[in-house]
Amino acid sequence: MKRIAIKNWPKLPNDLIPIAIDRNSVDYVQASSNCFITGKPKLILMARTENEAAASIKYASRVRKETGIDVPFSFRSGGHGISMASVNNDGIILDISKLKKVEIVDINKGLVKVQAGAVWGDVAEFLNRFHLVISSGDFGDTGVGGLSTSGGIGLLVRSFGLTIDHILAAKVITADGEIRSVDKDNEPDLFWAIRGGSSQIGLVTELLFQADKIEPENQYQCPITVQNIDFIIDDLESFVHKWGKWIDEAPLKITSNLMFTSFDNNQILVKMNNFWVGMPNQIANDAFKKASKLAIVKKYDQKVVDYGKLVKAPHNPHKGQQPVYVKNVLLNNFIPHLGTKISDIVHNQKTIGVELRSIGGYLNTVDANQTAWADRSAVIFIAFWSKSKNNKNINRIFDSLQKVDVGVYGAYSSDLSMKESYRIWPSETAQKLKNIMSIYDQKHLFNQGHYLYD
Repeated sequence: MKRIAIKNWPKLPNDLIPIAIDRNSVDYVQASSNCFITGKPKLILMARTENEAAASIKYASRVRKETGIDVPFSFRSGGHGISMASVNNDGIILDISKLKKVEIVDINKGLVKVQAGAVWGDVAEFLNRFHLVISSGDFGDTGVGGLSTSGGIGLLVRSFGLTIDHILAAKVITADGEIRSVDKDNEPDLFWAIRGGSSQIGLVTELLFQADKIEPENQYQCPITVQNIDFIIDDLESFVHKWGKWIDEAPLKITSNLMFTSFDNNQILVKMNNFWVGMPNQIANDAFKKASKLAIVKKYDQKVVDYGKLVKAPHNPHKGQQPVYVKNVLLNNFIPHLGTKISDIVHNQKTIGVELRSIGGYLNTVDANQTAWADRSAVIFIAFWSKSKNNKNINRIFDSLQKVDVGVYGAYSSDLSMKESYRIWPSETAQKLKNIMSIYDQKHLFNQGHYLYD
């Protein structure tokens, strides 16, 4: 049996030694990294079962208690989280990527059980053959656990809403190491909190989803029509105004995502990706045609793909290969001079790009009190990407939009300040989360990433 001993820490229980990785292990570097940053933890526990995950949580709690130190304790599922909190320095990482089973519970009802260590691309590939979709993020290597507890803004959000809007039940391991089965009738406050409250309440290991059905057609099992257009823009104010009017009038079966980057001669390159649920019909073609007339087209492509290929998982090894800093806002309407504000940010030399997404539709139909994701009036999502490590200066670049925001989507924010956390969970939502935390995690064991306490 291998030896794992960390100075001044309590002895690792025998049942955790087979899943332990320390700084002397050959796979330490890979296991201690996510997509955005490489950590230097003292210990990584690669749980293979829920019981091993529960034992790992108990051990982390014991380490803090016996050392008297607030030793960092992170959860890692897919390892793609923009908050970068899935790894840490000098602490413990609990990796649940081996908990990745996906199974159909009831095909007629669209009930699907997914373990939180799976990645969404693999889930999509599995569901595709059953003509089912679960509204999720837009990158296949994103972990189910992190996205599902944070909200889940994805490529089909206007049609199907957030990922959390389709969770019917879950298994959660709380700070005492108890594995709890929760739903609207069993520990309903905990069930409310894990849908949008992120990882500050407990470790979600399994989720029961109500998936949506897409009828197969031609050779496609689960068809999604994708329109990709590149524009070169001089006047972003005018373009954003036209786009806003177009998407407001477009059918809810269309979700539209834009990416703005700086181009030559103070121009802006706009990459528009529009997603229609199903094969294109006359309504879809009319909407696509209007989109193509918003500005002069530089490049155009339209195709039908299966849902499984839309969010395909590349399974790239994580090694901190994408060092970025991301901020975002949620808006409930088009504010004055929105295009000008975005243009100013895009042309800043520290900016990689700015995203603008339509997120209304189904998302707006869910009662704000039903989950811990409170910003149900939001119709626009804007995200700002930068490579700079000077976060204070980067935050200033985004101030013009941050000051008018409705809220913030936590899964898409690298800002781990308490101020940002209160943007993610405002007023009554924050208070309810803190009340629930006072029951299930009094010692704030789960305080990595975005969390709330004064």
